[in-house]
Amino acid sequence: MLFYIIIFLFINTIQCNYDEFLSKLSLNISQSTYCLNEESPNQTWGCITCTENNIYIKLLSQYNELVVFGYNTDYEQIFIGFRGSSNIPNWINNIKFTQIQPYNNTNISVEKGFYNIFKNLKNEVIDILDNIKLKYKTDKLLITGHSLGGALSTLLAFELLYVQNYNANNINLITFGSPRVGNEEFVTIFNNFNIYSKRITHYYDMVPHIPEQILKYNHISQEIWYNEENNIYTLCNDQDNIEDISCSDSCSPIHCTSVTDHMNYLNIPMGQSGLC
Repeated sequence: MLFYIIIFLFINTIQCNYDEFLSKLSLNISQSTYCLNEESPNQTWGCITCTENNIYIKLLSQYNELVVFGYNTDYEQIFIGFRGSSNIPNWINNIKFTQIQPYNNTNISVEKGFYNIFKNLKNEVIDILDNIKLKYKTDKLLITGHSLGGALSTLLAFELLYVQNYNANNINLITFGSPRVGNEEFVTIFNNFNIYSKRITHYYDMVPHIPEQILKYNHISQEIWYNEENNIYTLCNDQDNIEDISCSDSCSPIHCTSVTDHMNYLNIPMGQSGLC
């Protein structure tokens, strides 16, 4: 019995531990994806959030999506950043919220539109990742993204863990304003992997509330909810597939309508018209 108590406390310590510095450098990567020119893969790393501790390596631009690859010198890990939609309101209005079952376990369902984008990018993303791993001789990964980029980041982490049997201890997943990605089975399996995963939300941001729970979508753990001023955060109690009603879910169902909060994380303006 003592052994299981120790394991439980160990897992919860990992899940509740929050590295603010890692979140800030992840946000810089996430915002940089909006600033990069998808027609110039050999461009210089010159945007405001393109910081020196994040070394730019490669850009992948396909199917109206952009992925940036690089290496972070602080944590000595490869980073992968997925861009969000270039037109957030239009993207929200066009989400179909249809679930599909693309995995061998047909109880796992994910949002069709998110998965189709990911599927188109998946093979090349993994090929690029494998080449970078050889160059830097590391398996440590930081996967990040804002908005739609957060959904794609979550799907990549799940692909690596569930399909590719990647070492969970080597993955950090940090998302900002991510929508819900999959159903309860997806979330249960994802949460059972022992990775450092932080799902950061901002006040009344509307995107973390879609697709709706009534449509059988759930969020992965662990939510970190920032107040309106972005200067106080809450480590949310969202284990066992239940969102914390004192965090982002506190504004549900009628007050979570802010696009402004979605476009500002940790006081960094997000998007193509954001801090570039």
